[in-house]
Amino acid sequence: MLTEERQQAIATYINKHSICRVNELCKLTKSSESTIRRDLIELEKRGVIVRVHGGARSLQDYSRDVEQQVRFNLNVDNKREIARFAVINHVTNGDHIFLDAGTTTYEMVPFLREVNDLHVVTNGVDVALACLDNGIHTRLLGGEAKLETHAVIGNTAMKQLQEMNFTVSFIGANGLTADGQFTTPDPAEAGIKKAAIKQAKESFILMDSSKIGAANFASFAHINEAILITNNLSTGKENILPEQIRVEEARS
Repeated sequence: MLTEERQQAIATYINKHSICRVNELCKLTKSSESTIRRDLIELEKRGVIVRVHGGARSLQDYSRDVEQQVRFNLNVDNKREIARFAVINHVTNGDHIFLDAGTTTYEMVPFLREVNDLHVVTNGVDVALACLDNGIHTRLLGGEAKLETHAVIGNTAMKQLQEMNFTVSFIGANGLTADGQFTTPDPAEAGIKKAAIKQAKESFILMDSSKIGAANFASFAHINEAILITNNLSTGKENILPEQIRVEEARS
């Protein structure tokens, strides 16, 4: 298979499945891992896909959620470093905090175990179970639970949120656009994120740097409404950050 044909096949596969791993692309094209990784670098430079740890994701499918089990396995080290930084620097004893259903907010839970008299509200089923397993006082919002992301959404959850106030909210995002909008595929989840930010004294968006420059269907916050916490940024990622963004880098 010629390079151009192989890269077209890779791009088509990624756009069809939204996200995939390197080993899938090796089987698809009967190519080595090193060849696939070079192809992904080239496709990312051309703005066709975005590389993530162990694979790549599409930039074309703005309205489609990636299944939770897949999301848990992507960029795990960066997510943990971001989560650890967020807890150490922005959570104190006695806080009432909101954690949304993102996989990076999920990674905060083991570090939250060390915080005394902490109260967590979440719309994430997985987050709630992890908090309970770690002995953390937890309230799970009621409503409809999504199959793909295990996030609770809907009017019931929104009404409950609007009656609560938080010391700080921690929110996950699927993308940050050039004009400073944090985005996610589902408008229903965007509504929950937006409400949680409104009800908090301070809000942080937890997002690894692979999502900088990506756009999804629904916007939920502008950069003037929350502070971004991300992993150590490359020069390339720094150059495409929106102007006036407030950003904290989680460094080891």
